[in-house]
Amino acid sequence: MILELSVAKPYDFAQSVCDHGWVQLAPCYWDKERQALRHVQCLGTGKVALLHISAENTADVVTLRIEVEADTPLTTAEQDDVRQNVHWMLKLDEDFSAFYERIHQHPPLQERMSSGRGRLLRSPTLFEDVVKTITTTNTTWRQTIGMVERIVNTLGEPYPANPELRAFPTPQQVAAADDAVFTGVLKLGYRGPYVQQLAREIVTGERDLESLKHSDLPPQELRKELKQIKGVGDYAANTLLMILGRYGELAVDSEVRSLVSRLYFNGEAVTEAQIQDTYRHWDEWKYLAYWFDA
Repeated sequence: MILELSVAKPYDFAQSVCDHGWVQLAPCYWDKERQALRHVQCLGTGKVALLHISAENTADVVTLRIEVEADTPLTTAEQDDVRQNVHWMLKLDEDFSAFYERIHQHPPLQERMSSGRGRLLRSPTLFEDVVKTITTTNTTWRQTIGMVERIVNTLGEPYPANPELRAFPTPQQVAAADDAVFTGVLKLGYRGPYVQQLAREIVTGERDLESLKHSDLPPQELRKELKQIKGVGDYAANTLLMILGRYGELAVDSEVRSLVSRLYFNGEAVTEAQIQDTYRHWDEWKYLAYWFDA
């Protein structure tokens, strides 16, 4: 089955997908030869589908082509589910015109962004994004990739035509896993109990995490809500704000410190205050200004 979505220009599909490291985390895979994003999704009905998302450019719009493979034909509701998931993952609901106006004053950044970059890839659910963000804390990127791969391969629902491909597990699947699986197989370290607690809170109805995807809370209030999640501190909360389309906060980690030190302080050690001051004038676009800095 082929589904399509139209996106107004400027929009650089391939670059936008690959601009965020999430493309390297299961169940995502970037097919370089096809210039397509492969993603295994567990739809609302429980059906597992394999998606190949690519783009075709015309004079006026970019057409996203979504090739869907499943063991049975998708119902109308399941087709809508796929479209909504892809729309959310690729941030097609966001308006970047104000940011593009701002970068006119910064020629190097304007040149870098002129094709229509900025829509950093995210997951179909906020649960998946929170779990992935927690796995990035106090570790290396290689270890993050391994942790997420183990979560998906151990707990995720398999794609029937190729059981080696699995969707990201639902909160119900995570909550049902034994503690021994977390300690002996997933090996998430101190992060394991945080992931388990979040899944259990969602399953019991104690936390309605997905409602935050469309929250109209001011950024600082939304940040407070995110920090109520066990295991989400300042860095993780600011990362999740970016995922939710709020770009006014920096997620300061060793990579940020290194880049700011190299670009603006001649390699000298920098404080968080200095980092914040460097991008303060970008206001609500601080995160993107840093992300695409040279």
